[in-house]
Amino acid sequence: MRSLRAIEEQGVEVTVIPCSPAGELDPADVERSINANTRAIYITHASNVTETIMPVTEISMIAREKGVIFCVDAAQTAGAIPIGVEDMAIDLLAFTGHKSLFGPQGTGGLYIAGGLEKEITPIIMGGTGSRSEFEKQPDFLPDMYESGTLNAIGIAGLGAGVRFILDEGVDTIRDKEERLTGMLLEGLSAISGVTIYGCRDAKKQTTVVSLGIKDKSPADGALILDEEFYIMSRPGLQCAPAAHRTIGTLPVGTLRLSPGYFSNDNEVRKVIDAITDIAQR
Repeated sequence: MRSLRAIEEQGVEVTVIPCSPAGELDPADVERSINANTRAIYITHASNVTETIMPVTEISMIAREKGVIFCVDAAQTAGAIPIGVEDMAIDLLAFTGHKSLFGPQGTGGLYIAGGLEKEITPIIMGGTGSRSEFEKQPDFLPDMYESGTLNAIGIAGLGAGVRFILDEGVDTIRDKEERLTGMLLEGLSAISGVTIYGCRDAKKQTTVVSLGIKDKSPADGALILDEEFYIMSRPGLQCAPAAHRTIGTLPVGTLRLSPGYFSNDNEVRKVIDAITDIAQR
């Protein structure tokens, strides 16, 4: 949103399409919002607050039919959910390396569909180690967008994470994380005084679970989890105030739990017990 707000100040018109309180997006709302001057659709693959997975394929078909560039933020899903940029008709796919790709912080990537490099001007220009006889930026991929010395150590770490995922299989990872999320949702749903935000369906979301505890601020709940139960969580707005405005949790936010592939059943049960204890105080 900060990137979009920045170009908005430069005169670009930005239309924000609202989701439901469960974080669900209706593709028909996207289609109705497309105007004659619409150039691109930007969408997150899954929210980092409500964890709901967006209908990317359906919206990509709309973008293709309307001749609009389709851009997807896969920060929450790359490595955790199968993504096929060609099958899903994605033109631009941005991802970070330090989440479900198991890479170091400060790594990530941008997939650009063939031909779009002719339309996208680099933000930073400089040395690329190629075509050094010319004083103009190379016009081919990836050099066109990779000026300066690359973070070779970080990229090597990201490569190791990606190899692990390919060896394990994205479907295998998804199956385990979906099962743990379902177990967590079921346990939390039975606790009096706990509100779970989002679609509350493990098959329609990532592993992130946002919740509220009656009479406890997210910050207080997270502090108790940390100091008494040695459980890490993320309280507050999670860098997404618009999402919290949608689900009605602005300005305090939520308490967010994030089990992953290396979590296990026993740890999920400990989290449920800890939240039960806190809610009963």
